[in-house]
Amino acid sequence: MKVIAIMGSPHKGKGFEIVRKIEGELSRLDSVEFSYVFLKDADLKLCRGCFACIGKGEQLCPLKDDKNSIEAEILSADGVILSTPGYAMNVSALMKNFIDRFAHSLHRPKFFNQSLMLVANGGSGLSKVNASMGMTLGGSNKVCELKITTTPWETTKSYEERVQNDIEKAADRLYRSMKNKKLASPSLGNLIWFRMFKKMASLFEQNLPADYEYYRTKTNYFYPTRVNPIKNGVAGIIANMGVATMKKQVEFK
Repeated sequence: MKVIAIMGSPHKGKGFEIVRKIEGELSRLDSVEFSYVFLKDADLKLCRGCFACIGKGEQLCPLKDDKNSIEAEILSADGVILSTPGYAMNVSALMKNFIDRFAHSLHRPKFFNQSLMLVANGGSGLSKVNASMGMTLGGSNKVCELKITTTPWETTKSYEERVQNDIEKAADRLYRSMKNKKLASPSLGNLIWFRMFKKMASLFEQNLPADYEYYRTKTNYFYPTRVNPIKNGVAGIIANMGVATMKKQVEFK
């Protein structure tokens, strides 16, 4: 089993301590190959917002850096941990750039074999921090998240025990997901996601050629699986309504 932790802090602080404890718990459960990507040390240039990765394909990103090698590491892993401190109720700048550089995977999901854990630490707004990270790796299976309040002052023993208990539970959920890995039947929300993007790709082949090629051969879902016909019908109706609403709002043909 292989786990990779993407660390979004500009220094090795509380978040690193938390993830090290998660690593320890996973190692106690099984033999786990655990690796880290510290974004502060990685050559991951700032996203230019040029839309090339989304419109034409991620291989046409003009930035040449560590992005492809990081993606390859993630795809080879069974589990992924995204960790960031919360700054002003949001992710760190390093993690935000990571999210931006992988935005194409929300159009064309690929991380279906990866179980995902989110780890936010800091003060208030940690639910918002995790919500931002949860939209990073399209197709990944979010199985657990930790929201751990960390302070510059010493905490009580009972609080530390409660945090440790949360870490143990989260590590156990991640381990079970990796061990019992299987591609799930899609939820209604994911079916709507699929149907909307497939519809948009068919309408805008010239503008979104990468999306068009991705969805062209996919019929019911992102990957072969049984799809509940009632959910599929409802998803189709909602997706068509969503696309129609977007067309009306921005007045495209």
